[in-house]
Order: sequence, then C-alpha cells, then structure tokens
Amino acid sequence: MKKGYAAQSLSRTILLTVVILFYVTQAHTQNTAVHISLKLKDATLKEFVKRIEESTGYSFIYGEEIVITQKINLNVKEMPLPEVLDNVFKNESISYRLSGKHILLQKKKTTKPVSRKFTISGYVTDGTSSETLIGANIIDSHQNQGSTTNPYGFYSITLPAGKAELRFSYLGYTTEQHSFVLQKDTVINVQLADNNQLQEVVIISDKAEAGARATQMGAIEIPTLQINKVPSILGEADVMKAIQLMPGVQAGVDGSAGLYIRGGSPDQNLILLDGTPVYNVDHMFGFFSVFTPEAVKKVTLFKSSFPARFGGRLSSVIDVRTNDGDMKNYHGTFSIGLLTSKINLEGPIVKDKTSFNISVRRSYLDLLAKPFMPDDEKYSYYFYDLNAKVNHKFSDRSRLFLSAYNGKDHFSAQYDSNTDYTDGSGMDWGNTIVSARWNYIFNNRLFSNTTVAYNNYLFTTNAYTYNQTSNANESMVNRYSANYHSGIRDWSYQLDFDYNPLPAHHIKFGTGYLYHRFRPEVMTSKIADLSNHQVERDTTYHNINNSRISAHEVTAYAEDEMKIGPLLRLNAGLHLSMFHVQQQSYFSLQPRLSARYQVSKDIALKASYTKMSQYVHLLSSTPIAMPTDLWVPVTQKIKPMRSHQYALGGYYTGIRGWEFSLEGYYKDMRNVLEYKEGVSFFGSSAGWENKVEMGKGRSAGIELMAQKTMGKTTGWISYTLSKSDRKFAKGGINNGERFPYKYDRRHNINLTVSHQLTDRIDLSASWVFYTGGTSTIPEEKTTIIRPEGSSNSGFGGWSADYGYYYPSGNNTPTVSEASYVEQRNNYRLPASHRLNIGVNFNKKTKHGMRIWNISLYNAYNAMNPTFVYRSTSKNNSDKVVIKKYTILPLIPSFTYTYKF
Repeated sequence: MKKGYAAQSLSRTILLTVVILFYVTQAHTQNTAVHISLKLKDATLKEFVKRIEESTGYSFIYGEEIVITQKINLNVKEMPLPEVLDNVFKNESISYRLSGKHILLQKKKTTKPVSRKFTISGYVTDGTSSETLIGANIIDSHQNQGSTTNPYGFYSITLPAGKAELRFSYLGYTTEQHSFVLQKDTVINVQLADNNQLQEVVIISDKAEAGARATQMGAIEIPTLQINKVPSILGEADVMKAIQLMPGVQAGVDGSAGLYIRGGSPDQNLILLDGTPVYNVDHMFGFFSVFTPEAVKKVTLFKSSFPARFGGRLSSVIDVRTNDGDMKNYHGTFSIGLLTSKINLEGPIVKDKTSFNISVRRSYLDLLAKPFMPDDEKYSYYFYDLNAKVNHKFSDRSRLFLSAYNGKDHFSAQYDSNTDYTDGSGMDWGNTIVSARWNYIFNNRLFSNTTVAYNNYLFTTNAYTYNQTSNANESMVNRYSANYHSGIRDWSYQLDFDYNPLPAHHIKFGTGYLYHRFRPEVMTSKIADLSNHQVERDTTYHNINNSRISAHEVTAYAEDEMKIGPLLRLNAGLHLSMFHVQQQSYFSLQPRLSARYQVSKDIALKASYTKMSQYVHLLSSTPIAMPTDLWVPVTQKIKPMRSHQYALGGYYTGIRGWEFSLEGYYKDMRNVLEYKEGVSFFGSSAGWENKVEMGKGRSAGIELMAQKTMGKTTGWISYTLSKSDRKFAKGGINNGERFPYKYDRRHNINLTVSHQLTDRIDLSASWVFYTGGTSTIPEEKTTIIRPEGSSNSGFGGWSADYGYYYPSGNNTPTVSEASYVEQRNNYRLPASHRLNIGVNFNKKTKHGMRIWNISLYNAYNAMNPTFVYRSTSKNNSDKVVIKKYTILPLIPSFTYTYKF
C-alpha cells in the first residue's frame, strides 16, 4: 500500500511541474509578444508607469524606496516590453521582474564596487593679469583633502570618483568653488578675481610650506604688501629689512641689511632669485639689498626644517620669486624718493600668450652732490638694479620663463692738485644673473621644471696717479695705474619634479649640477713714462698671481609630504651632494624629517630634524658688508661646514584672526671658521687657509610670536631668547675655551603694526629692541717690531680681534704698538632700540592710484652703536675708554608713487 501511495505522489508531482512550466512558458511568450510604441520627454517614474499600464494592461508594484536619478526620455516603435524596461533602468539601481500581469520593481542587490580615483590638476592664476599664483589653496569639502599650487602655479589633487566640491582660495582674492561629479581625470584652470579688500590682511600666510598648518616649521612667507609697508631708511622698502623683523633673525650692524639667523653668519644664508643663488645681495655697503620690491612676487624664509630640495648653506634659505608679467593689460608703477627712483612696467607681448615684466631702480646721490663739490675733489657713488622677465605659454602643458637681473654699485674719487698731480680710484661690484625655466606637465600627476642659469658676481677696483713735471730742459709725464678684481661665476642646471601618486602623498624629487669658477683675486699694475722724445716705457706687474679655482657640485634629492591618518602629517626627505675641488671630493648625505600632529582643531605640535652641509666660505673682517669680501671654496685643508638642527614647536589658532606660536631649537655646527689670534683679512685671499681655524659652534633659542591676521589693525609681536658660542682646539683660538659668537644676543623683541585709518590713509610702525652683540676690545698695550717685508700685501685691514683699522704694511722694519687680548669677544655692546613710523596717503585718480609716503627712521633719535672702538681717557692716557660710533640717527623721508 505504501509503495502504491509513493508512486501516486510521484506522478502528481511530475504532473504539477509540467503544468507550472507550461504556464511560465506561456506567460513569457505573452510578455515578449507585447510590443510598445511610446514617446516620452523628461518624464518622471510615475509618468512612465502610467503610460506603460495604459498601453499594456500590466500593473507595477514597487515601494517608496524606488526612485530614479535621471529623467526618462523614450522614442520607440513596436519594441518588446523587456527591452523598453532594460533601456529605462540600465543606468539606475533598479531591477524588474515580470509576474503574470504584474511588473515588480526592486533595488538592485550589488556588491560594493572598488572606489576608483581620479586626478584633478591645472593652474591657478590672477583673473586680471593671468599671472600664476604661488601657494593658492585647493580644498575638497567632501573628502576634506587639499593641495596647494607649486612655485609655478600648478596643482594636482587625487580624489575618489563621485561628487567633488573644490574651493580655490588665495590671499587678497575672492574664493571660488567648483562642484561636479568626478568620473575621469580632469583639468580645471582657475582664474581668481581680486577682491580689493584691505581690511583683511594676512601677515604670515598659511601656505603649504609656511604657517601653523604646514608640516614644515620655521618657515615664514613674507607678503609683498608687508614688505612695502615696513618703514625703513629713506623710505626705501627692502626685502631683507622685512625679514629682520621675524623671530630668530638678527640684523648685525644697526641699520644694515645683513642677516644672522639662529646663530649663523651671513654666508650661511642661501639666497635664491628665481632658483638661482645670489652671492652679493648688498647695496651701499650693506644698508640696502638688491631686491626691488616692485619686481618681487613672493618671499619665503626657511630657518629650520629645510625641504630636501635645498642645500649648500647651514642657517637659512630665502627663496625670492619675481613677477611673471600681466598677460592681459598694460600697467606699471613709478616711484621717486630721497635715495632712489624706480619704475616697473608689465603687460602682454601677445595677449594671453606672452607677457613681460621689467623693473629699473637707480640711486642719484652722485647727481645731487655733484654741484656742491669743490673743483679739486670729486666723489661719486650710485647703485642700480635691472630686473626683466618674459613669460611665454606654449600650451596649458608647456610654459617658458626667461629672467635676467643686473645690478651694480659704483664708487669713485678723484683729487686734483695745483702741481699737475692727479690721484684717483674707483670701485665697481655687482651681479649678473640670467636664467631660463621650462615647465612641462607630463600628465595630471607629474609636473617638471627645468632650469638653466648663469650667475656672475664681480668686484673690481682701480687706482691711478698722473704726475707731470717740467723744466727748461725736459718735460716728464709719469702714469701709474693698478687694477684689482675678484669674483665667482656659476653655470647651473636643475631638473625638478612634482609627483602626486596618491591623495596622501606629494612627492618632489630632482637633480642638479653646478659648475663654480672662483676668481679669488687678480691684481695688476702698470707704469708708463713719457719724456720729451715721446719714448714710452710701459711695464705691467702681476702683484697677485692667484690662479682661478674650478669646482663641481652635484646634488640629488627626494622628499615626500605624506598624511598618516587624520591627525599626523610627515615630510621626509633626503639630500645628497658631492663637491669636487682641487682633486678632492666631499660627499654628504643629509636626511630631513619634519612632523605635525593635530592635537585638536586649534592646537598643533611640530618637530623636525635637519642636517646641512656648506662648501663655500666668505672671507670678511669688517663689521659691515664690503665688496672686498671674497668667496672661497673648501680645500684639501678646509673641510665643509656641517650642522644638525633639532626643533620643537606648538601652535594655537583658536582665536579668530590670531595665530600664536612657540618654537625651540638647538643647532650644532662643525668646521666653522674663525680668524686666528692677531690675524685678519682685507682684500687678499693669499694664504687664507693658514689664517683661520676650524672649530665647533652651537646655538639654542626659544621664539615666541603672536600675530593678528585680520581686521583694520594687523601685525605681530615676537620675542627671541637665544645663545650662540664657538669652541676651538686647545692651544688655538681663545686657548680652546668657549666664547660667545660676535652676534650672540640674548634678547630680541620685534613689534610691527599696520592700521587702516580710512580708505585713503594707512599707518605702519615697527619697534625693535635687542641686547648688544660682542666685540674684542684690547686690554693691554705692548710694543712689537715688524721685520722687513712683513707687509699686508699692500692693503690695510680691519682687525677681527681688536675692532679697529690698521694701516698697510711696507717693506721696512717698523716699530708699533699692539694690544693684548686675553679672551675673544670679551666686551658686550650696549643694547639697541629703534622706532620706525610710516604713513601712506592714497588717492584714486582717473588713470590709477597716487600714494604719498612719509616715514621717520629712528623716530626718537636713539644713538645706537654701529660699532665701538678703543680709545684713551683725555686725563689719563693709560686708561682704556670704549667709545661707540653712530651713523644712523633720526632720518625723515618721503616717497611719491604713482600706479597706472
């Protein structure tokens, strides 16, 4: 019975299956048999459902979660129903199923796809002039990721596919937003509009490598607006004077443009003009710099946490970039002051294709003083600067920049006597720099810059004597002339890449070659005798036969700016260098590491380590910059200087419009040079290796800064507590005991304020206070006899030990007094302080803007020491008296500027 029942059940199951298959097949035949002719434009899902139900008799079943993202457009004739449904829902996350006379709609069940990433790149430029903007910020609000434009205005950012909302911003420009769906690699070139809002001025900007949110520490961008507003000597705005107001920076001699940064010397600062090193940045013996503010686009100071692409100096990098030129309109600036006049012009050569920028500055003390000089004495001094740049755009992927700079100082003196005797001399010194840079975008992630440059610094001096004597029997004419010149010449090639492989990585790498041609000095003299018979005896002497020195410098670097999690960012890099001179090669491997940890929204901590090497030295003994200072390379005896710097800092931005920072550093230096006891340098590098000793140096300090970045009143106050000293081998300088560095200053305070009084009037002021540096002052006198021939190569000199000028030697024995000093830098100078005030009166005219500037340098006439010297008391010749010499009292000035 059970067996029959089982057979019967099996038969019923087979029969039921056959019936179901028949009905399913029949239903499918009926569905495919339904053909539709339908025309719809921008229809909603509801409208589409209604038309299908009316045409076919089918009914749709779906819930509220079923929505479409795009309007429905159809124009079909006699198309099967399944094909119509496939076309409508192919780009939607909706699936359908036919069941009898019902159409069931459901959300597609799909596995989550791997998110694809695409790169957005392009240039950010000024909307008026088309000039590229350096350090513009690009932020995506959806992913909270950002990037900045490089020194050529190019940016690249990689984001996941989908909705993107980029915000482009830059100081002084209106923020621009771009919202779109990112589905492929995209190029977006953005032109930002100038917002002309003076009430919000960022003093220290927050860019990729500078500011509180940057990974690097000790990096400060100096806005050109602030450079022009800082009151200075004779109303002459100066890049170096603005940098001196930053924490950790010393000015050296009061009023000079010298830079002593974190215990370093002036030759330890790498100063770049559009990527090319500048060896002499001084005008007027160091009281002004060669940089004309109207030609400058951006200035960035690095005093620690040096990016790996920089090398060759120990203390700082000052990266100066010049204006590219307006590609749309012609305009310029003309300015006249008590010291100089200058003009800047820029505009298109071919509109939106090629532009130019040219800036010329010249002083005219020689022209003003000439009418007041006596006939028998004539003196002349002037300096000039010429900056020129051409910017050509081949395409959005290829650009070419041609830059040139030429600057010179000239001094001459001539004395005519009544006895047909003429004596004269002259000095000329300056730089010539020519460079070509080619930007090329290989793809949206890889940007390249190729630079070829030529740099020539030359100092020449000449002296001549003309004497004519005559009597009844004979007339004799004697001419004597001497010429001296020195300098350094470079040819360089640099190849740099910016690569953005992932959103969390921004890689820079490159290589460079620099050929140095040092010319320490060549001195020639010429004597000519002319008699009545016009027989000329002409003899040339080579007093100094110092051969030219060639050196080769090769560098390579790589650095990665990386984001590790939401709170930690790192910049890790490596700089490699090789310096070959006089059959000796020096190699250096220099790691760089900096980190920023975001404790909270408004608090960040930073730490860094940097190793640097330096292969060139500046020989100098004077307290002010002199053109006789000579650049010399390392030798087989003199090793490269090296430094290790460690830094730690904290930053707070929790108060709107304010930024606060605290940085501490320790710098250890090796192979630093000092002159030996009793010797100095003045104009001759002969035997310089025997005049110096190599030793150790160390510097430590704490820098505090508070700055107001928004509103009508902006500015900052900074305080630096620092110490710097030197130590040499026992038996050498200072008998191996530590002694303070000559610009070791314990306390330094800078206060800078700018206030927009009205739309037409703005005020600015700066007050500085710093404790005195050190000097070596003789304590006792002794008598020395110089043997015959113990000359100083015909030159006098400034004593590095004693702080006074000594006369040149000769070839006869001399008896003179010398001074005995027990300890190097045994005297500390008095403190210095100074208030500078400036006011600008602005007025719009029909064709531009007129600006009157009135400034007071050293407003309350503080008699700060430029240098000190040893003297004796009027009442007691054995009593030593230290006297100071001041050359910069209260100096008023005015400047007229017209912008058109």
